[in-house]
Amino acid sequence: MKNLFFILLFSLSAFASEFIPMTPISASCLPVSVRVEGDGEGARTVREQLVFDIDFSGLLETVPENEAYVRLVVRVSGRDGAWIVSARADADGEVVLAREYRGNILHDMVHSLADDLVFDLTGEQGIASTRLAYISRRENDWRLVIKTLDPRPGTTAMRDSRVITTPAWSPLGDRIAFTSYRSGTGEIYTYSFDSGSASRIISGGLNTAPAWSPDGGTLAFTRSESGGSDIWLYSMASGTSTQITARSGIETSASFSPNGMQIIFTSDRVGFPQLYWMSSSGGSAERAGFAHGYCDSPAWSPQGDMIAYCARTGGGFHVFVMNSDGTGIRQVTTRGSMNEDPVWSPTGRHLAFSSDMDGVKSIYILELNGMRIHRLSSGGESYCPAWSPAR
Repeated sequence: MKNLFFILLFSLSAFASEFIPMTPISASCLPVSVRVEGDGEGARTVREQLVFDIDFSGLLETVPENEAYVRLVVRVSGRDGAWIVSARADADGEVVLAREYRGNILHDMVHSLADDLVFDLTGEQGIASTRLAYISRRENDWRLVIKTLDPRPGTTAMRDSRVITTPAWSPLGDRIAFTSYRSGTGEIYTYSFDSGSASRIISGGLNTAPAWSPDGGTLAFTRSESGGSDIWLYSMASGTSTQITARSGIETSASFSPNGMQIIFTSDRVGFPQLYWMSSSGGSAERAGFAHGYCDSPAWSPQGDMIAYCARTGGGFHVFVMNSDGTGIRQVTTRGSMNEDPVWSPTGRHLAFSSDMDGVKSIYILELNGMRIHRLSSGGESYCPAWSPAR
């Protein structure tokens, strides 16, 4: 990916209309064969989920045993909520993993095994045990849904007859910030997993698009007053808010850099929405590129090397990524007309986004090494994904 560069052609009257497509990173994946022993539905569930988790990791891939460098053998026993999953992986005659998992939820046990396998073989974290939050809407029913990376249906953390939107998962994984219109105007709440309830933390004006700082101590958000909007910072410790942009137009959709020193955000200060960088403490801002006539929803990757965003092109909205210095623009989505809300996995190897590519707005996950795509949500309109931190 680092060797793909976009040559920008821009004039005051026209924006570029063609972009280099996102192509697979095609990094070498470690070949792993999988043999699952055991009878019944439990063994079938383990095999299906384990193959998905391995192939979607972006680091490992399943292959026939005669092509494998690592041979994984899994034994499944038990039933009715009392399962034992024993796993042993060998490479060149050396045992590289030997674990036993006990529990009552097979999918969770398989996710733990897959993440352990990824870490033991590559030294990197896996994403199999992570979850995504998103908004699901059916008529006048808005829900904050939490979904695992498997066929199990999502669980509803909370629901309301008024709009809830823009969830953001905290870096510690203990809460989700979101905007609610239950009082008639946008206010920011946090849903606590410990208490199973939500509490209001920011009110006054119209407050939207919360974004956590990497240390979890600060929320950037957008406050709209008198027809304009600006970026503010809310201190979780003191409960005070500080305005860091002050213009007559629209400033919104902030995202922190991994070190917390910068933010990238959307501004229409040149007459149309564009991306800008600035210090997270405020000050002057620098435009992040000239490739699009309309772009929004920037998201800084966990490693800090890339930024994802959505932009209007070819009559629709699509997801793009660029290097963190604004070079190397690549178009990620090509199907559908409303591809929005990009968010990175905690490892930076996947992107989640909302798209209407199959006719109804749903949540999709893209694995960037092999460009594998997986539809996560089903039933009703779903949008605004937020990814949990790795466990």
